Amino acid sequence: MTRPAVLPPSRQLTEFEELIQEYNLQIFSRKQDDKSQFWDIDARRSNLRFESAVSSPTPRATYLLTAAPHLCNFMGNLHGGCAATLVDLLTTSILMGMSRPGRFALGGVSRNLKVTFLRPVPQGTEIRLECTLVHAGKRLALLRGDIYRADTGDLCIAGEHEKANTDPEADGKL
Repeated sequence: MTRPAVLPPSRQLTEFEELIQEYNLQIFSRKQDDKSQFWDIDARRSNLRFESAVSSPTPRATYLLTAAPHLCNFMGNLHGGCAATLVDLLTTSILMGMSRPGRFALGGVSRNLKVTFLRPVPQGTEIRLECTLVHAGKRLALLRGDIYRADTGDLCIAGEHEKANTDPEADGKL
């Protein structure tokens, strides 16, 4: 049996965490072939692990991963584009967990992605990405994706992700 792309916690998952893990596996377990090329993070090579999630009072999910060489720039730090991709993909997981028909069930599309770099993340560093749903309305959502050093708790990268809902209305209207 092959290892899942995103390792779940070793404990029993809550119903909400199962929704998030299902999304994680859909996104990070895709196979590339000659017909479908896409930008992605190799979850297995980064040792990406789903740590936990809660749906209330503030919806939040956390992940652990290693700043592996393939995620780093020539100076040996987590690449900015890679950090933005992590914020994009993993903040969407919390939105998918909170979705319902007509409200972000398809994940929506990015409207704005802001990533502020505060400290470098050296290659080999274990990091924690904390994703928080700040607000979700009928058409727009605001999420945060912050990257911390797992060993010190220092905030290294602060991310804000705005998404627009692309779902058809639950009653079938566009």
